[in-house]
Amino acid sequence: MAMTLRLPEGLAERARRYAAEVGISLNGLLAVALREYLDVRKPEPRLAPPPRAQALAQALARQVKAGPARRRRR
Repeated sequence: MAMTLRLPEGLAERARRYAAEVGISLNGLLAVALREYLDVRKPEPRLAPPPRAQALAQALARQVKAGPARRRRR
């Protein structure tokens, strides 16, 4: 995927120099840095909702999908 990334000139120059020192492309350096950044900040896995809450949510979804209830005429 191609994209444009705007960096402050000083940071871009530091990144270029560091990438050259370790023998990788600037793109490779940025990909590794972003992957490491995101890996450290992974959200905690969400627990599944309790069965009763899940059943209520499904029932509510069915009601919404069915539309408004019709009133009986007396």
